[in-house]
Amino acid sequence: MLTREMLRLGLPEFYTHRVRLRQLRAEDYPALERILSDPLVIQYVNRIRKPVYARMKRLVAQIKISADSLDSLHFAVEWHRRETEESNLHDESKERTFSPLLGIVSFQQWNERTGEAQLGYILDRPFWGQGLATEVVGEMLKFGFGSLKLKRIESRCQEGNQASMRVLMKNKMRLLRTISAYDPSGEVPSVLVFSMTQGDYA
Repeated sequence: MLTREMLRLGLPEFYTHRVRLRQLRAEDYPALERILSDPLVIQYVNRIRKPVYARMKRLVAQIKISADSLDSLHFAVEWHRRETEESNLHDESKERTFSPLLGIVSFQQWNERTGEAQLGYILDRPFWGQGLATEVVGEMLKFGFGSLKLKRIESRCQEGNQASMRVLMKNKMRLLRTISAYDPSGEVPSVLVFSMTQGDYA
């Protein structure tokens, strides 16, 4: 089981079929700012009524603070591919190559004592609709219930975010409850809370 003290030495690195997940680094923040400056990317990330640039800056600042304190575990998502064809998969000389940041996936509000965390993810728009989010979420569930020994993982998405709903449902997360909110300046979309327990995952 990985503990907070152990993770202060660095987050682990692991792979899905197509991407590498590794610790978010200082040099990733310019690319992250670019990704989050896309209005379509950030539209479902937070609900504050501010211009996109202000929302992006606030979110990046929150990511930096929570990463430094290990209140959240943030992983950079990078593409990886083999240099050789499928027929040469067992050639030990093959190397993985990596592209710039594709997005970020996180365990937010990680509570080591209760064994709970909230899963969040953001991908750059060119990588939507390719099944990458489903792949990444599946790997994070494996890491959370395996290496971190979490008891429960939740993930939230706005009611209108059909793509994110599909990602969570494909990974067998269950709709737990709906949070309805109201803003005097207008209705705020309801938030759907999905959940999976260690028992569900097993």
